[in-house]
Amino acid sequence: MNKIKVLIVCIVLSLGYSAYSQNNEAMIEQIKMMGKEKNPDKSLKMMKKIIKTYRLNHEKDAETIDMLKGNLAMSYLEEGRDKEFEKTIFSMKNKFNQTSYLNMAAANLLSKKTDLGKAEKLAEKTLDLYLSFKDDPSAKPKGYSEADWKRFMNFAYFPYCDTYASALYATGKNKEALEYQEKALNGSWENGMSSSIERYANLLALNGQEEKAYSILLKMAETGKSTEGMNKLLKELYLKKESEKSGFDGFLSDLQTNVVSTLKKELMKKMQDIEAPDFSLRDLDGNIVFLSDLKGKIVVLDFWATWCAPCKASFPAMKKAVEKHPEVKFLFIATQENQEGAVERVKKFIDQNQYPFKVLMDEPKKDDARVFQVLSDYKVDGIPTKIIIDATGRQRFVSVGFSSDTELINELEAMIQILQEQK
Repeated sequence: MNKIKVLIVCIVLSLGYSAYSQNNEAMIEQIKMMGKEKNPDKSLKMMKKIIKTYRLNHEKDAETIDMLKGNLAMSYLEEGRDKEFEKTIFSMKNKFNQTSYLNMAAANLLSKKTDLGKAEKLAEKTLDLYLSFKDDPSAKPKGYSEADWKRFMNFAYFPYCDTYASALYATGKNKEALEYQEKALNGSWENGMSSSIERYANLLALNGQEEKAYSILLKMAETGKSTEGMNKLLKELYLKKESEKSGFDGFLSDLQTNVVSTLKKELMKKMQDIEAPDFSLRDLDGNIVFLSDLKGKIVVLDFWATWCAPCKASFPAMKKAVEKHPEVKFLFIATQENQEGAVERVKKFIDQNQYPFKVLMDEPKKDDARVFQVLSDYKVDGIPTKIIIDATGRQRFVSVGFSSDTELINELEAMIQILQEQK
């Protein structure tokens, strides 16, 4: 499944909402608050209040109201109130929004590894509903051109197949899962998300296509884009093929060395030379840390939040980087956190996962609580973002997002090596 296609599907959910409310920040904040509410009864009251306060029209503002209903439906799902969940979903005006939230619900259950049977049924229902109106001109909502609607509808098929493949895989239906995973990747696995490629390789192996799985895994390792799960399966298949059973670690290490060398050449072209803004933030014990005190060391700033799934997904890889490079100062800046109980919430997450991280708490600006000081100073547009600062206090690299453990580890290794070689 092409990553761009995933983004397109996410964007279409909010087109009408963005167009209507881009100048109404108060309503946007209330919708965000509703999205965080877990209690469906409270969520329902918030939805009614928003509709009444801002006089939302069920025709003109249908997209915004659909999104409110989506938030409400997801809170019903959390509490296992399945009838209310489905009733709310199917009261949405836009059928595409119905399938989007059904798919989101299935994906949420799969990510939590709870009620996998329900997740499978929801994913199947998503595809069935999608196919029922895919070619129906009357399903196109007002405000969409025919070309845009067709394009969005075509793109949606791939993530829906991916979720269904994931559900079938989770319930042990490996033959059917492979069929839908191949539909999701649409003949171009190289453009798939790492989780989809990893699942595809496992399904190939489980369905007697080990050589094809091995070829894909080898390509991912050679390009530095493999995940831990991919490397594990690659090792299993390698040991079946090679007579020298103890040679895998050296084999993989050689592959990664080549990757880092190639990355260094690419990253050298993208090096920045910006004075890193100084800051002072408190750590989880209340001690003040000054960036200026760390001159003479390479510093890695990792901007993250407890609500950010990709941030947290990157932490096992970041732990390996921290342990490999004790000479580098890693600072994990928790930002955009709800200030009520923020320190306790962040500390609990770090302690529960036993991460050996130096965590600093970013603070909102006094004149605008929505803007966080260090995040703003470093002009960070989205998290996770990592800023790499050299020993003289100059910002040299920026790394945005997270794809896979191996990709992140290799990228950081290349950046650190470049700065160490320039001392």
